[in-house]
Amino acid sequence: MNIHQAKQFIKHFFSAKRKGHGVHSPFAYQLCEEVFYNENAFYDFETLSFVREDLLNDKTVLRIEDFGAGSKAFKSNQRKVKDIAAKAISTQKQSEIFYKLINFLKAKHCLELGTSLGLNTLYFAKAAKHGSVTSIEGSKSLFDVANALAKKQKAENINFICGKFDEVLPKILNEIPALDVLYIDGNHAYEATLNYFKMALQKKHNNSVFIFDDIYWSAGMTKAWEEIKHHASVTLSIDMFYFGLIFFREEVKEKRHLKFWV
Repeated sequence: MNIHQAKQFIKHFFSAKRKGHGVHSPFAYQLCEEVFYNENAFYDFETLSFVREDLLNDKTVLRIEDFGAGSKAFKSNQRKVKDIAAKAISTQKQSEIFYKLINFLKAKHCLELGTSLGLNTLYFAKAAKHGSVTSIEGSKSLFDVANALAKKQKAENINFICGKFDEVLPKILNEIPALDVLYIDGNHAYEATLNYFKMALQKKHNNSVFIFDDIYWSAGMTKAWEEIKHHASVTLSIDMFYFGLIFFREEVKEKRHLKFWV
């Protein structure tokens, strides 16, 4: 954790709401009940935890092509799968929140920018059983790992695409009917993050949610998050420190910016 992250973490610790206490927005409170603090176990979680364990024990060495803002966890582009699983993907708690969110929203059209090992992609795919997940990854070695993982798990509702976000995203947005869920976990740079957000707005609707990973990764990423959550089309933002959520719901009459501790 760098100095910027440490300072923001301290602020978040003291300002974030716990268990939905003091939340006046009915929709936000429902999210607390059904998603953030819902302790019910889902059948898929056991299977996915075994998949995570396998990745944490995989000593395969990959040569990573990084087209984004770089990595703070690794200095070399030669990385073991187990190290990526331990340091550079969502925690189990975070992945399970994503699953619960997709299940709660009954999302059918999910788009992920930054596949990595493909574990979150599996959480998305299993939560959106009657929908589909499109996932873009710039690194061919990670793309291959994720593709193989999905085939092993028989997750047939995932469409993996290997390519640079800037080149691939316009075509996908042109083809996808709507964006129920957008998850951005790649290229944590200020201009790139804002650009992807603005491009994706064309396919958002009242029930869409856009998820931004690592919103405190750097001062630039935090600046992008602040601008995004204050965009005119956003009615509700939720800051979970490790990631942020934005919603466009017209029934949220007064724009709200909330922070939760999980």
